[in-house]
Amino acid sequence: MQPFIQLIKKEIYRFMSIWMQTIIGPVTTAILYQLIFGAQLSKLPTGIAGVSYATYLIPGLIMMQVLLNSFGNGSSSLIQSKYTGNIIFVLMAPISPFLIYCAYLVSSIVRGIIVGFAVFIGIYWFGGCVPKSISSLLFFLIFGSSIAAGLGLIAGIISDKFDQLSGFQSFIIVPLIYLAGIFFNPSSFSGFWQHVAYLNPFLYIIDGFRYGFIAHSSANIEFGVIFVFCLAIVINYIGYMLIKKGIKIKH
Repeated sequence: MQPFIQLIKKEIYRFMSIWMQTIIGPVTTAILYQLIFGAQLSKLPTGIAGVSYATYLIPGLIMMQVLLNSFGNGSSSLIQSKYTGNIIFVLMAPISPFLIYCAYLVSSIVRGIIVGFAVFIGIYWFGGCVPKSISSLLFFLIFGSSIAAGLGLIAGIISDKFDQLSGFQSFIIVPLIYLAGIFFNPSSFSGFWQHVAYLNPFLYIIDGFRYGFIAHSSANIEFGVIFVFCLAIVINYIGYMLIKKGIKIKH
C-alpha cells in the first residue's frame, strides 16, 4: 500500500504546487461566468418556483469546474509522463496496475473536489443556498468526478501527443459539459431538442448535483443515480483495462 499512497501524494503535490493555475484559475473563471450570466440574466425565469437564475447557475458552475479539473488532472499527468519518459518509474514500482489506476483516479477526484469547494466559496455570495440534500450532493460530486477522471485517464492513455489530448477535451468533453444544463433548464425545451439534451450523460451529473442544492431536478433523479453509478463503473473499468494491458504505455 505504501507505493499506492506515495503515488497519490505525488499527484496531489503536482497540482497543489501550481495552485494559482489549478485552483485560483477555475475560481476566477466561475466568478466571471457568474458576473456575466448571473448578473445580466438575473431576471431570466428558471421555471422553478422560488429559485432565481443566479441560484440555479451556481451548482452548475461548481460542477463544471469539478468535471473539467477531474478530467484534466489524470490526462495531463499521464501525457506528461509519457512525453518525458518518466512513466517507466511508475511501471517499475512494486505496485499493481489496479493500484496505479486507483491512485491516478483518487488524486483526480481529490483535485476536482478541492476546486469545487473553492469555487463554492468564491461564488456562494452571488445567491447560493444551503444544500437541501447532502447525500445527493456528495453522490453526484464523487461519482461525477470519477466519470470525468476516468475519461481523462483514458484520454491520457490513448493520446500520443498533447494536441490529440487537447482535441479530445476541446471537441468532446467541453461541449458535452457546457451543453449539460449549466446555463439553462433542459426541461424548458420541447420536442426534438429536449430529447437531444437528455442524451448528454453529463446532464444527469449536473442535474443531480443541482438537486442536492435546490431539491429540484429536470430529469428523473432515481434514474440519474443509477445511470451515473453504472457509467462510472463502466468508464473506469475500461480505463483500468487499458492500464493493465499497457496500451500505449508499455510499448
